[in-house]
Amino acid sequence: MTGLYGDLPETVRFEPEPARRFMNNAVREAQKCLDSRDADGVPSHLPRASGLLFGRSDATEITISHIEFVPNVRDRDESVIAEFEGTIAPQFGEVYRNPGRGFWSDEKGVLRAVMEQSANGLELMGSIHSHPNWHEIGPPHERFQELSEHPTRMDEYLFRQSCWPVNVIWYVRSTGDGMAHRVAGWRPGPEHCGRLDIRIPSAIHQEFSVA
Repeated sequence: MTGLYGDLPETVRFEPEPARRFMNNAVREAQKCLDSRDADGVPSHLPRASGLLFGRSDATEITISHIEFVPNVRDRDESVIAEFEGTIAPQFGEVYRNPGRGFWSDEKGVLRAVMEQSANGLELMGSIHSHPNWHEIGPPHERFQELSEHPTRMDEYLFRQSCWPVNVIWYVRSTGDGMAHRVAGWRPGPEHCGRLDIRIPSAIHQEFSVA
C-alpha cells in the first residue's frame, strides 16, 4: 500500500458537518427500512446510504470536510447492471443479482462533484457507505451474509477498482427499539484492505451513539 498511496497518512479525521450529514442520511434509510416491514416483520426496503468524501491531507492526517451525495445508477445503468450480472454475482454470490444490493455512483455526478470541490481546494479522498443488519432483519434467503463495519468481498473488489485511499463503512444496526452505529475505514491492498484510524467528532458519538 505504501507504493500506491505514497506517504498518505492512515489517520482520517471527520469534521462535524460531513459526519452529521451522512449520519442523518443513513438513519433516514434505516428508518425507511423498518417502516417497510410486512406482517411477519420482514422489510422490503434495503437501506443504502452512500457518498463521496472530500478533504485535504497533511503529514499526519486526512481531514474530511465535505460529503457529496451522487445519484445511484446501480439499477438503471446498463453497463453497471452488466458488471453485477457478469462479474460480481458469479464471483461474490447470487444475492448481488438483487438490484437493491450495492451502490454505483453516477460517473457524470462524480466528475461534476470533483470539479466543484476542486474549485474549493478539496480533493476526492474516497467513499462512505452504510451496511445494515440485513442478516438479522432481511428476507430469510438473504441472511447468510453477515454485515458489519468490515468490508465484504464485494466491497474489497470495488475498493480496489476505485483505488481511493479512504473507504468508510458505517454499520447501522436497526431494531424496533432504536439504532446503534459502528464505523471503520479501509484502504485497499493487493490482497486485503488495511484498516484506517477513523476519528469521529465527540459530538457525533454522543448524538448518534457511535461505538
